[in-house]
Amino acid sequence: MKNEKEKGRILAYIVMGIYLLLLCWLILFKLADNINKIPSMRGINLIPFYYDQLARTQFHLREVLYNIVVFVPAGFYFTFLGKKKVVFGIAFSALLSLCFEILQWIFALGASDITDLITNTAGGIIGSVVFFITNKLFKGHEILIVSIIGAIIEALLLGLLIVLFVSNIK
Repeated sequence: MKNEKEKGRILAYIVMGIYLLLLCWLILFKLADNINKIPSMRGINLIPFYYDQLARTQFHLREVLYNIVVFVPAGFYFTFLGKKKVVFGIAFSALLSLCFEILQWIFALGASDITDLITNTAGGIIGSVVFFITNKLFKGHEILIVSIIGAIIEALLLGLLIVLFVSNIK
């Protein structure tokens, strides 16, 4: 039993590592498939949910939802790593988001935005709560659940990336 649990834990770490690499590629490099497509701009917005162009509110709503969704697994994984403490998952999700925003500004990879920090952290909160509920429902099998959910999310993300690449080729 312990050997199976250890294998499950290793699988969960591998799935989490792949997620973090994809998240880095997504946030910092905007899914660029070559170095020339990486955006080179530097900006900062410290006013939450402030947008220059009010006519594009639907776009901003999608961006807010996107930021929440992509950080749900972060909260899930960090809560798992933090010995199932929800506070740990939330804190590390917020810290990861802050690191991404700082790196975007330092390397001029995009606009650093307080709204992104807020919405990414909200996603981390949701992920931590989902882990807490999953852990209560499936006591003893949470490592397997982490791996399965992570693998499903990554498969969906990879499928989306394939669709994006195929559409860019045309």
